[in-house]
Amino acid sequence: MSVYDMPRLNNFSAVAKHYAKIKPVISKRHTREQDVRPLGDRNRKWERVQKLSDDCYAFYDGDIGDPIAYSEWHRNGEGITLEASEALAPIMWTREKGGWNREILRVRNGSGNGAHNGRYSFLERALPSGFAFAVDNGKQFVILDGTRYFLPKSDYYAWGWRQFKTNTPKDDCKYLEFERSPGEEWRVRTNSFTYVPPRVLVDKERKKKFKPAMDSYYSWLLVMAPMFREHLEHFEYEYNDDACQARYQAKHSLAREKMEELFAYAKEQNWTDDDRLYAFEMKGDHALIIMEDEEHPMRMNMAWSMLLDSPLFKAHESDRKLFRGHYNRWINKVCGFNKKIDAQVITSLEEK
Repeated sequence: MSVYDMPRLNNFSAVAKHYAKIKPVISKRHTREQDVRPLGDRNRKWERVQKLSDDCYAFYDGDIGDPIAYSEWHRNGEGITLEASEALAPIMWTREKGGWNREILRVRNGSGNGAHNGRYSFLERALPSGFAFAVDNGKQFVILDGTRYFLPKSDYYAWGWRQFKTNTPKDDCKYLEFERSPGEEWRVRTNSFTYVPPRVLVDKERKKKFKPAMDSYYSWLLVMAPMFREHLEHFEYEYNDDACQARYQAKHSLAREKMEELFAYAKEQNWTDDDRLYAFEMKGDHALIIMEDEEHPMRMNMAWSMLLDSPLFKAHESDRKLFRGHYNRWINKVCGFNKKIDAQVITSLEEK
């Protein structure tokens, strides 16, 4: 089964011709009426092209949006509406009516905040040869002529807890569109589009005020954490080793105990009115109270989850750089030093 046996079709006519020459897959699961036509390798039938009209073709990758079930386990879009199916197609080729012959290429990310690795792989292989696709620091981009266009994830028909979420009942239109007239090059089509994705930056001026307390807390953890090394350091889990299993249970039981103690303290201080432990998250102002008080009883409890997933005991004892970076990222988050910068929207004044 070849992942890369897929043509990179560069114009609407090429898409129409390619569709016409593909023999539909007919089996006990797929009928002729379903018109399942694989883009490339016929064994990867979920990566397919669908004719919606003489002027519109959709590419699907088997993710949410494709209403066809490919196996008992591969049926992500079963029961989806026709309107949603067309809206959620990863790639849509449209030819405008009226004799203009202008081509419109629409590109869409997955729905929901999780990783959509199958979608990323598909876009990388199915976009026209003049385009590129990239994933950088957890964000996705379509690249044209060296310019990276941020491809946001949609909330439309986002999948969660084994059912479709309905918090976005209408298409949120989170996609990119490019257009090209005969004899012209591709250009971004929408009049306003997200050029720079949302970012999280550190408020350095605010953080500077707490640097003495932050450094003191770091030094304190370097002294105190090794006392709990057995319960914090990473080790390989062995299914057939009773001693290893017992150590694993003790490690995670103690971690939960530390979190329960921190949660109980937060309840006593009226820092939270939520009764759900799994939903509890320390607020920045409260974390600062703990960090600044060198005698606070919750100093180790607050840092426990960070220490549990830290490289403190993986690196050489004399090399603290890895742990310092890990600690720094955690302190930025828990103490509220991070600030979110909204996406930068570029508005073109050019008439489209």
